[in-house]
Parts: sequence; structure tokens; C-alpha cells
Amino acid sequence: PRGETTTRKHGDQCMTSDSRVQPRVVSWFSCGAASAVATVLAAIKYGDIEAVYCRVVDEHEDNLRFIDDFTRVTGIAVKTIVNEQHQGSIYSVFNKRGYIKDQYGAPCTMILKKDMRKAYQRPTDTQVFGYTMDERDRADSFIDANNDVNEDFPLIDNRIDKQFCYRLVRDTLGIELPVMYRLGYGNNNCIGCVKGGMGYWNKIRVDFPDRFKKMAQLERRLNFAVCKDRKGMVFLDSLDPKRGNPVKDAPADCGFTCEMRK
Repeated sequence: PRGETTTRKHGDQCMTSDSRVQPRVVSWFSCGAASAVATVLAAIKYGDIEAVYCRVVDEHEDNLRFIDDFTRVTGIAVKTIVNEQHQGSIYSVFNKRGYIKDQYGAPCTMILKKDMRKAYQRPTDTQVFGYTMDERDRADSFIDANNDVNEDFPLIDNRIDKQFCYRLVRDTLGIELPVMYRLGYGNNNCIGCVKGGMGYWNKIRVDFPDRFKKMAQLERRLNFAVCKDRKGMVFLDSLDPKRGNPVKDAPADCGFTCEMRK
């Protein structure tokens, strides 16, 4: 029920100059509550749409269950595309790039999501994104960085916030929210998002100790810590388990604006 899976290497293009190709409506499905609601609204508005998921293997495996439930309830198939060069893995990106993040953001988003979207899109597409009304700034940043995209933000247009999306998915559609939400995370990013702070990573330490250890080892190998304080880098293997606030230190939802490098 998840539909077709397509693998693409970085740099592959699906652009076409054939004027006979029909315009598409592509809704970018992230396995988050907001993108699920945006996809349903897009289907109501446009009728025939494509829901497309950029698979990142470091997300929780329950996301695949969520896709199945979403398709079963709504009848909307979700196509999965994966970056073949990196096997959809953030760790492959970090190791091959030799860094985790810099002043521009995290390269995992650029390579595994943004570049995949650009390879898939056509000039005539209408692209639907699940930015909520409390993410207007992120939507504006996306518009500024992607002047070639005909975008639609149905959640902002309908003044829908993130909490309302949770209720719509759970109570109206009757779909159990993904595990990461049920564990108290405010987003459905990778297990161990490099945009998170100390409190967030201390929660990952408790909920997913193997993932915590894996990122800690990567930090030492690349000599870069995802967390910092006034004194400089704070490596995960030396992070005080009591430091930080898991709510305040949570990363934003991973979308198409984390890595702003062109």
C-alpha cells in the first residue's frame, strides 16, 4: 500500500521539456502529522495528487506503519523515493562530507531531502508543503530560497497549527500518531537529529541509547560536537545527563529549509 519506491542518485533529474506532460500536484509527505493533514487537504482541493516521501532510514521504523495506515484510511498512496548514493542514511552523508553541520545547516537535509525533491520536481508542478500557521517564517524562508517553485501551504491558508494536526490525525482520521510523538517528541525527525540541543540529546540517551552512542562515536571520529556551550563544544560522551531541557532544546521539524546552501 505504500506504492512505488524509486531510488535516485544525487544529481539525477526528472525535469522535462515535453509540453505534453500534464501538470502534477505533488504533496511532500514526511510522516509527520502536519504533512499528513496537508496531503488530505490537497487531495480535497485538487483531486488527483501525488504524495511523495523522501525516505531517511534513520527515522523511526514506525513511520512505515504510519504510511500504511494513512493509505488504508485515506486511499492516498504514498510514493517513496530514496537517495541511493547514501542509502538514505544521514551517517553516510556525514562520513562522506566529513562534517555534521556548519553555519549553513545540516547537509543531511540538503542531500537526502532537498536535492531529492529538486530531482523529482517538474517546472509545471504545484508542490504542497505541510508548514503550519505557527511556521510562517519557515514557509517564507522556503519561498525566498525557491523562487522556481509553485508552492501551496494549505495549513497556513486554513490557519491550522501543529496541535490541531495531531488531533485531526488521531481523532478525525483515527490513525495512531507515529511513535516519536507518543514518546513526547515535538517532531518526527531522525532518531537523534543533529539540530537538537543538550536536553533533547539527553532524552535520546534514555529512549534510544544505541542511537545516542552511535552519534557520540561519530562526533569523536569527525572531531565535531552537535552541542555547544559558552566554553565551546560539548561532546555527547561527556554530556552531563542532567543538562538541558528536552522541550526547549528540541529541534524544529526537518523539512526543506534546514540546509540553505544553494
